[in-house]
Amino acid sequence: MSAADGIAATNAEFISAFNSGNAADVAACYTTEGQFKVPNAPTFEGRDAIKGAMQGLIDAGITSIELTTAEVEDFDENAIEHGEYALYAGDNLADKGRFMVHWKNIYGKWYLHRDIINSTQPAAG
Repeated sequence: MSAADGIAATNAEFISAFNSGNAADVAACYTTEGQFKVPNAPTFEGRDAIKGAMQGLIDAGITSIELTTAEVEDFDENAIEHGEYALYAGDNLADKGRFMVHWKNIYGKWYLHRDIINSTQPAAG
């Protein structure tokens, strides 16, 4: 399986888990030492911290996520993906922006290792 196909499969698991409100299954898509980096917040490091961050989004009313991959660069057991995301609260767009993920292939499965997002929405004033 190519890196692009493996990453697409894990992204499908990530989206399904998030849209079901299951923060633990979202966090399981990351390596054990994974990091989730968002603007204006400390880095969430490790699955427990990432689970807490995802649960925080769910508790804040975010009900679904969309991910659109623009490119995957394959470096054997590592890959870099970048694309765009959209977060929804019900039918309302809550945020959209860009992401870049460093992926690791561990025993044939691709996991998010370093996940960085940047909103493209204007700052609330």
